[in-house]
Amino acid sequence: MEAKVYRAMMRILFSTAHSPRGARRQFSDRWIIMVYLWSVINSRPVSWACDQQNWPKDQLDRPLPSKATMSRRLHTLGVLQLLERLLMKLTDALPSPLVKTLDSKPMLVGAYSKDRDAKRGRLSKGQYARGYRLHALCHGRAVRQWRIAPMNEHDSTVAPMLMAGLEGGGYLVADNAYDTNECHQQTSATNHQLIAPPRFANRHVRDATYNRPERLRTLDLLASPLERCGEPNRFGIALYNLREQAESCFGELSIYGLNYLPAWVRGPRRVALFVAANLVLHTLRCIKRKGVRVPDAKS
Repeated sequence: MEAKVYRAMMRILFSTAHSPRGARRQFSDRWIIMVYLWSVINSRPVSWACDQQNWPKDQLDRPLPSKATMSRRLHTLGVLQLLERLLMKLTDALPSPLVKTLDSKPMLVGAYSKDRDAKRGRLSKGQYARGYRLHALCHGRAVRQWRIAPMNEHDSTVAPMLMAGLEGGGYLVADNAYDTNECHQQTSATNHQLIAPPRFANRHVRDATYNRPERLRTLDLLASPLERCGEPNRFGIALYNLREQAESCFGELSIYGLNYLPAWVRGPRRVALFVAANLVLHTLRCIKRKGVRVPDAKS
């Protein structure tokens, strides 16, 4: 299955529009990305993918770059732009839904890791760990926009940057960590209604002085005044139940290794590159599962 995903990725990548930057190099930006994806798809470090003994004969049709070349080229602007363009091309092939989801996913490192950027943050009630956090805006089970932040940074501080990238109109479903006036304001500015349940102390509190109209609308959807009469707002509840799509997306990412970060993935740059590669592969799996065709023609 993974070999088929890799071959499909190669066809899509080599049909993606890209203008190389700088002087002509021995290894193209596309080939650098394919070598890196081969290491990620096999859960191995980059040095492993630079050894031709670790490649099947039908996959290797050109020389491999050295470990030093890979380390240098993976941080160049051309490679990073091509990787971002590849993810956008894959997500563009999927339809934009009326209901989007927003959530965060912890990515842990060891307790004695020397990564200074991996901060200690809260996982759940009474549980703490060190690492990073993936903040993702999902279209169904595919990630459309994403950011990497330390574990100790709250979801509501990163959310406005993702909400600014909302497209079209509709609803954005999230948990109660995003129930802030700033998040409601940013979501409304992009023609969306944020569906985030209030904390228990704020339920049934309609204070228009300190709450935006969009936040009060969310209260009407998720904390209807008629709940005590046995008539909850079923439309709002049905919307919020769609949040499980983000949970399913994160569950699939965890299966393929985006949970505990490997020992060779440390520092914000390597973490962001590792996450981008996993998201590209995950989106392609979603496309193949849905039977969607990605345009091959260069544009």
